[in-house]
Amino acid sequence: MKITKTTAALALIASALFANLSAQGTPSKYTEADLVWQENFDGKKLDTKSWNYETHQPGWVNNELQSYGPSTKNTYVKDGCLVIQPIKTKNKDGSFSYTSGRVNTQGKHSFTYGRIEAKIKMPAGQGYLPAFWMMPEDESFYGQWPKCGEIDIMEILGHDPSTMYGTIHYGEPHNQQQGTFTPDKNFTDNFHIAAVEWEPGEIRFYCDGVNYYTVNDWYTRRPGFDDVTFPAPFDQPFYIILNLAVGGDWPGYPDETTSFDEKAQMLVDYVKVYQKKEYNDDVEKPVLSAAAVKTDSTGNLVRTDETNWEFLKFQGGDGKLSVKGDKLDITPVKDGPVAHAIQVVQSKIALVKGNKYRYSFDASADSERKIITCISAPNNGWIRYCPDATITLSKDKKNYSFEFTMLDATDAAARIEFNLGNLNSLAPVHISNIRLEKTGEINLAEEGLNILPDGNYIHNGQFQEGKGRLAHWKSNSKIKADVKVTNDNGRRELMVTTPAGASNLNDVTVSQDDLSLPAGKQFILSYDAYASKNCKIGVQLAGLNETSSLSAKKQHYEYLVKPDVSAKFSLNFNLANSDTSVYVDNVSLKENCCLLNGDFKNGMAAWELYAHQNSECNVDIIEENGTKEAQVSINKTGNMDWMIQLKQVNVLLEKGKKYHVSLKAKADTNRTIMWALQRDGSKDDNWMPYSGTIKMNLSNEFKTFEHTFTMTSSTDSAVIFTISMGAVDGKQINSAHKVTVSDIVVEEVK
Repeated sequence: MKITKTTAALALIASALFANLSAQGTPSKYTEADLVWQENFDGKKLDTKSWNYETHQPGWVNNELQSYGPSTKNTYVKDGCLVIQPIKTKNKDGSFSYTSGRVNTQGKHSFTYGRIEAKIKMPAGQGYLPAFWMMPEDESFYGQWPKCGEIDIMEILGHDPSTMYGTIHYGEPHNQQQGTFTPDKNFTDNFHIAAVEWEPGEIRFYCDGVNYYTVNDWYTRRPGFDDVTFPAPFDQPFYIILNLAVGGDWPGYPDETTSFDEKAQMLVDYVKVYQKKEYNDDVEKPVLSAAAVKTDSTGNLVRTDETNWEFLKFQGGDGKLSVKGDKLDITPVKDGPVAHAIQVVQSKIALVKGNKYRYSFDASADSERKIITCISAPNNGWIRYCPDATITLSKDKKNYSFEFTMLDATDAAARIEFNLGNLNSLAPVHISNIRLEKTGEINLAEEGLNILPDGNYIHNGQFQEGKGRLAHWKSNSKIKADVKVTNDNGRRELMVTTPAGASNLNDVTVSQDDLSLPAGKQFILSYDAYASKNCKIGVQLAGLNETSSLSAKKQHYEYLVKPDVSAKFSLNFNLANSDTSVYVDNVSLKENCCLLNGDFKNGMAAWELYAHQNSECNVDIIEENGTKEAQVSINKTGNMDWMIQLKQVNVLLEKGKKYHVSLKAKADTNRTIMWALQRDGSKDDNWMPYSGTIKMNLSNEFKTFEHTFTMTSSTDSAVIFTISMGAVDGKQINSAHKVTVSDIVVEEVK
């Protein structure tokens, strides 16, 4: 219960708090003089000028049971505290429904950097997950979760109220870093002060003055693209959320011991935000040093002593491991229901981007059986640097060898895996002479400039990547010029400022080289540009040589590019104007067609696989009878049809035009999938399917599906083509299966 305090008493308490922070862990950098916003919940009801009630249905995320809404039975202010009270209701059919509260400051109070703290008393009970956390004001700025980032300042599990969790989420693929803290008194019997101190390049977690966890290494990127310049995604405005979830994947579900009385209440005494007047976000991400790449005298990255191998058992798998020198003897006892039920791993292996590697070993088994091996990324969404390989062992020892190139970001925590679970055999396995060695390097500058997953031949066309956000671009100036990328409230644009007297556009050039373009195809080069005053911009590429006028109003420019020969070309922007700043953004070079790479001849270029956290799947490009196909391997669909999507963004549909869509699809089990050309609703939740939603009933043989429609809505250049492979009619599929698609065509017809 909050009591009235005098100003002097407040100052004394604040002084004691920050003194305590200075005494333990990393000292706090904030004082009461830095306070910029606070909520003391002193009114009779929640202040809706600062807070929003969220409304969501059960199962909205994480398979949670509760619905959220504005009910004052679930969320109210009493005795100077915000109270969030979960309620259990018995339905007429004997089942139970649950309601709870979730409030946020989105659109009203958001913050970039600072100390965000709250004084909270948490509920106890099986199935409860209360949280004090933050999400980006604009989740689409870097891309939907996890690319956008998430800061969980304080979470506890109701069945274990002695431990709090502080976590950041980021990606893609999804990754997280998490710290825990256990105080002398648990979180349900007493109020505790939870805080995060978020600064460029470092996020520190505190509880009751103790800095118990610090993280300074994260990333955001779209699969197949470079990392966005650090410290993204944690360099944008975030808002505050307070909620109490009932049930879900992490806390489990309420049982007969779970009470819904006062013990179930989440009480928030206050929320405060402290900020410095300015922050310098020109920071660099920690990089793996050469000293971290450990090899033996023969160049082997694998450590041969027994302490470096772990024997892991999951979901009922069992067995034993014997290590003698470089020899592993694995004896399964129970194989379990999944491949990783029996697993032998070696972790913390450093792999460097751009290096080529050979992974090899000798292996045999007491009788013929299979094993699965790979090199995985526990800290990078469990992607495979060396793909899963299923090999059949016999009594005769054989050598197995795999080569791969590290195209992902350097990783100091890669992991070798041998998986023996769910392979219909308990035969012992013997592995020796395990080696992982560097065999060469690739020229990243050359190898990197191929077509991107969105179909763009231009890398870093939005000026978001690399040092100074200028990765893949170079400048050449014959006169004094300032070439940089702006960073004003999230506005990132190439900015070229030239002095008075500049008269030759070619005196300052910003270019991107090594663009491999094939003859016989047409491309659309586009960009946005404007200037501080009326001037000119020149552009050159593969025979194109154009000069255009700029003004203070941003304009969009497009040109048709027709290479006469297949070669590597350079894109040049000529930008020298007298006493002028020129701004360029959204540079794109794409093939001139409705849908890109529908035959998958360029792999997954222009396509991406969306996999919700409640699903499990991956995609491979395979070749069958000379035809490239996208094959999605699904272990779990999630409980909604949209939770797995093969999709392509930025498809252009023009009002009044008629379009014909065709594709081939099959599955190794009878099931339904669906496709649509739909509006991008990431900002306003309007996902209208312009084409309608077309269902396809699949069998194990390819079928061709066709549909024609007229675009009756306004022209839209950001349409998403989606093939949804999640739940069917609301029913989740948990059995492993594959869906394969090919020859996808969207074309304008008369």
